[in-house]
Amino acid sequence: MMLSITKKRNKDKNQVMVIFKGVKYGAFAGFIATWSLSSVIIVTELLLGLPIGAFYSIMGISLGIDDVTAATSTAFGLHLLIGTIIGAAFGVIGIRWKKVRMLNPYKSSLVGMGAGMIVWLVLFLPITAFLVEPAINSITTILAIESQDPVSSEDIIQSITNITLIAIAFHLIWGAIFGFIISSLLRIRLFRIKQHYNDIVNIDPNITLVTICDSDGKTMYSRHRQGVENLLTSEETKKSLEMAMTGWKVRSELSHKIGKGRYVLAEYEKIKRITMPFGDDYLLYVTTEVQANHLNIINRIRKLEAGLKYSR
Repeated sequence: MMLSITKKRNKDKNQVMVIFKGVKYGAFAGFIATWSLSSVIIVTELLLGLPIGAFYSIMGISLGIDDVTAATSTAFGLHLLIGTIIGAAFGVIGIRWKKVRMLNPYKSSLVGMGAGMIVWLVLFLPITAFLVEPAINSITTILAIESQDPVSSEDIIQSITNITLIAIAFHLIWGAIFGFIISSLLRIRLFRIKQHYNDIVNIDPNITLVTICDSDGKTMYSRHRQGVENLLTSEETKKSLEMAMTGWKVRSELSHKIGKGRYVLAEYEKIKRITMPFGDDYLLYVTTEVQANHLNIINRIRKLEAGLKYSR
């Protein structure tokens, strides 16, 4: 009973870590994409001969704010906030949806554009229909007072219609920027993982294989040292890795009684195999030659993990 509870807790913890990473990446991408889109909106207003901030002022007045400046500022702030929240939501979906290769910037941008269209359909159109259009009279009156020029409701309706149609392009642009940023963040993460591999494999020439997994045991990066003969086939290597990760998870289920695992060493006639955590996010699966000083390798990995400069 206790083991099953601990297993569930570990699984829940891993899920939370994945979700947090998706929220972090998505929120950042959503904020940048929304900020960039606001610049596109300003340029579009200039091209259409509209006052700068017309889009945000209309949205703000629709919320019941009578002062144009306050309405514009509030709508702009809400736009950034909502864009960030939507980005966080799509970030979680993007990282957890295994069928989507978010590492590819082109595919990621296309997925982002699809997400942008969903936002246009599910959020922008209902807001326009149920919030902006019923407030046309208020918008007309407040803008006329602010500009001290006559403003007709027909002009406002036409502006809203134009904005609604142009918003399709806006959301496609938002999605493309969002997808590209998500892809860039994931590629930066992969680059760092590859750098971890290079740092670890260079610790000792007796290291033959380094595999970096996430906390769920999913392989993030794996490569043999160049020139090293692999004793196992790719399928056998995969099976050996799965066995090691399963063993580590089983031991983790007992951590509430015996403490967190530091490393597991399996010594065979031809190789040594080390399994150990690397930071909060990764697990290492390292194989070495039999003559390797495994304690030295483990200690130097720990120093590397802590960001310390280790001696060669």
